[in-house]
Amino acid sequence: MQKESSDQLIRDTMKEAGLSDAFIADFIAKVDAVRQGETGIVRWEEVGDLDPKSDEISLEEIHASYPLDATLLSKLVVIKLNGGLGTSMGLDKAKSLIPIKGSLSFLSVMAKQIEYLRSQFGIDVPLLFMDSYNTQEDSQKELQQNGFKQSLRSSFLQHKVPRLDAKTFAPIQTKHEKDNWCPPGHGDIYFTMMEEGILDELLNKGFEIAFLSNGDNLGATVDPQIVSFLLKENIHFAMEMTPKTLADKKGGAIYRKLVGGKMVQYELLETAQVPKEHEHEFSGLGKFRTFSTNNLWINLRALKERFQQGNFSLSLIVNPKQVEGKDVIQLETAMGSAVGNFSKFKGIIIPRDRFAPVKKTEDYLIRRSDAYVLNKDYSLTMAKERKEKGLGEVLVVLDEKHYKKIQQFDALFGALPSLLYCEELLVEGEILFDIPITIKGKVKFQNKSGSLKKISSLNKTEFENETIVL
Repeated sequence: MQKESSDQLIRDTMKEAGLSDAFIADFIAKVDAVRQGETGIVRWEEVGDLDPKSDEISLEEIHASYPLDATLLSKLVVIKLNGGLGTSMGLDKAKSLIPIKGSLSFLSVMAKQIEYLRSQFGIDVPLLFMDSYNTQEDSQKELQQNGFKQSLRSSFLQHKVPRLDAKTFAPIQTKHEKDNWCPPGHGDIYFTMMEEGILDELLNKGFEIAFLSNGDNLGATVDPQIVSFLLKENIHFAMEMTPKTLADKKGGAIYRKLVGGKMVQYELLETAQVPKEHEHEFSGLGKFRTFSTNNLWINLRALKERFQQGNFSLSLIVNPKQVEGKDVIQLETAMGSAVGNFSKFKGIIIPRDRFAPVKKTEDYLIRRSDAYVLNKDYSLTMAKERKEKGLGEVLVVLDEKHYKKIQQFDALFGALPSLLYCEELLVEGEILFDIPITIKGKVKFQNKSGSLKKISSLNKTEFENETIVL
């Protein structure tokens, strides 16, 4: 298909969906880049190391050197990404609506985090959600039911873009309209804030710093001293980064982009952008000591100025998918890649407590269990007892055939096990956790019978460093 024809189909499809001319033009420019061979893959020789002395600062150092000035919280707005459906967990509604601690949903906990902050400092820090067309209505309804209130709007809508045929670059057309569209990645947040007038609205009301984070990371709460640090040092873009472990193979990393051996800007490197021959190096613990938690701090005035210069750009991610057996591509951007637009950058090295995401049912089990606790400020962090014993993150592997989807998980975990002192839990086969049990050390449950087995049939409730065959 000719470029003119596919571009016109894209234009017509997006126009009919109510998308703006400026957004359509930006998307077609991305399509054109892919058509001309852009893959999003980086040139490895351009990937340079960060300088720990000049590019990074630890949270401990911020706490020691920048005294709390609570009045600066009046310049802060908190924005949560809430566009995900959690399809990898089998959900067809916002992931933020499922319970995470007791009966409290992710959304309820995020609202309570902000309400606690407001009550503690007497400042009405606003909370905004970037929703998708799949999540906005249900999420707003839950916020209202929780009695959450503020003078600013609490939601703005992320754009959607068409999925494209991998060969023709034309928008796909399936019988399910929802399958024809996809989110453009969370990098869309900047374009949306600008286009919807949100950025100007915030600046006009005196807000200067935005704290952005994923809605499924309940460790990402407001640290007032970070706000003090950013404003006093005039930092325009900060990313919270945490030391990498072998479990963190997919986390993005900041690097210095080198051209001719000289640094030209900071960049974010995502897994999908790594050349295949360097994937092992990227996922290892050598070159990249830390990874991005996607907790970002943005100076709103600097963001507006960059837009006014007319050259605000984000790295393109070309995400191949299959829809109804057909090869398609999704064009996405990551919000962390905005770092390339700012020279006044700092990586904030944080403890693992500020990173507790839920991407799979294994994560969900860990966070719901007693290995994690909801603190007074409603942050979700690892239990003190685990830290005191020097235990790191629990490693949980659940049989994908039986536990991958949330419906399967809920059916088979009738009672959540105690993982407070668990190091590893492996579950093979279909096993119903029908009674409360305690797991310590490294435990493996195996059921190779092909039929459902119950934990209660074992007639014991404590398991430690053993393999159990049901």
